[in-house]
Amino acid sequence: MTHYDVLGVDPKASAADIRKAYLARARRVHPDFHTGEDAGRRAEAEQQMRVLNDAWAVLGDEERRGTYDADLAHLERQERRTRPTGVPSPKFVPYDDDDTDYSALLDEAGPGNGATIPRAVQLAPVVLLGVAVFAFSAALVTGLTAIYAGAIVALVLSALSFLLTPALAVMRSLASDRD
Repeated sequence: MTHYDVLGVDPKASAADIRKAYLARARRVHPDFHTGEDAGRRAEAEQQMRVLNDAWAVLGDEERRGTYDADLAHLERQERRTRPTGVPSPKFVPYDDDDTDYSALLDEAGPGNGATIPRAVQLAPVVLLGVAVFAFSAALVTGLTAIYAGAIVALVLSALSFLLTPALAVMRSLASDRD
């Protein structure tokens, strides 16, 4: 666990954001806020505060933070070199649990910006294929050519998304490995 994980901030966070995160977490875990609790909980809060203070001591000082970032980058490069070919990075996340807007994802700084692919985008190929099958079935029953056309469009979109969604995930993964 890195100091960034302890504070719950992105490694690219500004000094002000890091300070804000430190203060917010310190308010929650500071032992003085747990005086009415049992000794075990108070000892746990003291330990959490020590870890939090260690993270702040490094990330709160620009010079120490620069050295720490360089050390993290070196360890990550070394880990990539020793990782067997074909083994995914432990940091890879196949989907994003939050409701990220896909258009906003594209507006960000491009592939490799650390953003993950939303679950809705990952499910789009399967959903489109299901819509195409349903539309073909409905067209067979009703005989309407407009439904056939819709089914063909859904099938083409499904095929494209089956190809593009994994390609996007691979591009983002490769770009994040280079960083």
